[in-house]
Amino acid sequence: MNELDACTARVRSSATLAELLEAGFDAFEVIRLVARTCEDRAPDLFAAFLTAAGTAVEGRNALNDAPSLPPARAGPPPAPRASAGASADRIADELAALAALLAQRLAEARAQAILAGDRSACQHATRTAAGIHRLLARDTDETAAR
Repeated sequence: MNELDACTARVRSSATLAELLEAGFDAFEVIRLVARTCEDRAPDLFAAFLTAAGTAVEGRNALNDAPSLPPARAGPPPAPRASAGASADRIADELAALAALLAQRLAEARAQAILAGDRSACQHATRTAAGIHRLLARDTDETAAR
């Protein structure tokens, strides 16, 4: 999924707190949209995708409260579509990887944020990103079985 790759690259390359908050806000929205698109693709992942979508809203809303989030964003987030050829397992893996990166970057930002509101927003969003990762990540044994 090119949209997920672009979103991941944007989170990874964000150099300032404001850039990361904006990229994180958009990443949570992408996770929400893709998870909702994939809910019905695999019955065994339905609950995970549904819960991940709801958790992504929580993370996005947490970042929306950060004082350093730019008020005027560069534009609307990408409107990702889950490729018809991509398996639900693969999409879950990609979303889990994005969420893990987001949790890592937001935890780093929290440690360096000056404003209490930014620290609080990053802490809450870090927890939600980590929760999404736990929901969608598969352990090595399970991956081998699929």
